[in-house]
Amino acid sequence: MDNRNSKALAPVRTLATMMVYPLLYGVDFPQRAYQRSSGFFSAQRQLSDENLALKQQVQTFSAQQQDLNKVHAENQRLRAMLNAAPRETHTFLMAEIFKVAQDPVRGLVTLNKGSRDGVKESQVVLDGNKIYGQVVSVTPFDASVMQLIDREHSIPVQNQRTGERGLANGHGRGRPIEITNLPASSTVKEGDVFVSSGLGGLFPAGYEIATVLPKGVEFKQGDLFATVWAMPSVDYEAVREVLLVWEKPSDDTAIQPPAGGVLDAR
Repeated sequence: MDNRNSKALAPVRTLATMMVYPLLYGVDFPQRAYQRSSGFFSAQRQLSDENLALKQQVQTFSAQQQDLNKVHAENQRLRAMLNAAPRETHTFLMAEIFKVAQDPVRGLVTLNKGSRDGVKESQVVLDGNKIYGQVVSVTPFDASVMQLIDREHSIPVQNQRTGERGLANGHGRGRPIEITNLPASSTVKEGDVFVSSGLGGLFPAGYEIATVLPKGVEFKQGDLFATVWAMPSVDYEAVREVLLVWEKPSDDTAIQPPAGGVLDAR
């Protein structure tokens, strides 16, 4: 009948559809709910996986950034050292400190360069424009350096302001340097900078050694010499790279360190 006269039965068909719709909706609801919930949890799982991957990337990039910051800081230090290094008449080699003596009153460290790199005993070691110490023993693969603060180390010095000469003596790690042999009539005062005098021929002249501490000048009645205490110019707890220096005579006949890692200041 609907096929023959669809218009006449249209109201009946509409009414029947409206009556059956709740049943159809109820039957279809679980399927739609399942699809929506599965899609929701799938999206949540995907977001969780992506979030975890992003966190791992952030940690990786953070570690890489830390390495880059370290390299940048090292590069800045090396540039500063190179800018302050001796020029024209010297060649030098960068060395890294990889061992520090455990004795708290000594100032001994070990470098990662040895005789195969041209290092020799009594060789001067610099930290930029400051004298770090001198080599005291050498093996083919490493070298031991005595810092200026070592209790057994002394170096001739000169007051940069007055020109007065004295002797700087180490007293161990974490302690000031003592400047001796200054006459009681000395005009040394707080803040004066002492540099290497060049006397003795071992250390080059003009490199910073120490700065006089506040209340670091003692004049005792009857003494022929003043006692002066000064802070070392080198921060021995922070330095990680130093310069090994070779002097080049005018005829360039001195024994030069082997190629590879050696920098020519020219």
